[in-house]
This record gives sequence, C-alpha cells and structure tokens, in this order.
Amino acid sequence: MGSKTLEDWRREIDLLDTELLRLLSQRARIACELGAIKVASGLPAYDGRRERQVLARMCAENQGPLGQESVTSIFRCIIRETRRIGTKSMQEQSSKNEIKLQHLAGAPTDMD
Repeated sequence: MGSKTLEDWRREIDLLDTELLRLLSQRARIACELGAIKVASGLPAYDGRRERQVLARMCAENQGPLGQESVTSIFRCIIRETRRIGTKSMQEQSSKNEIKLQHLAGAPTDMD
C-alpha cells in the first residue's frame, strides 16, 4: 500500500472513474455508428452471438481481482446500455431514411 493516504487513493479512483466514463462514452458513440451501418445493411440491433463473444473474451482476459461472475455482470450491463443507445440511433436513422425516401417520392412529410 505504501505511504498513500486515503485521499490519495480516492483521487486515484476519481481519475480512473473519469477515464472509465470517457471510454464508455466512446463505446456508446461507436455503437451509434454501428446502428447506422446495421440500418443500412438491414441487420437487427441485437446479435446474441456477438454478445457471447464479448463476454467470453472479457472473461478470458480477466486477471482479477474481479471474479468471472463480476466481469460478466459488468459487461452485460455495459452491453445492454450500449445496445439501448445503438437501438435508439437505429430507430432515428431508420426514420430519417424513411423521410428521405418519402421526400424523394414526392410524398408530403412532417418536414414539408
């Protein structure tokens, strides 16, 4: 533990929390990009095989002190929230595409 004080450790955790949030936000932005690609490709939002791959990879890379159950739980939550954001992005992208198609076809839209 060395000579670090309680406040030193808390500052270190605060820095890690800030970095975790930055990385989670980056992951969410990427999920939105994936959502646009999935809409364009006609793919569903949920890919259970991919989720299983991510969970297996994270468990394999885990060197502790978190247990496998904890790692799985944490990443399931991250995946669920990222999927929620990605699905919302897919719905918005799909609506935009529909409006563009209606506009190109000469149909009235909410934008007219």
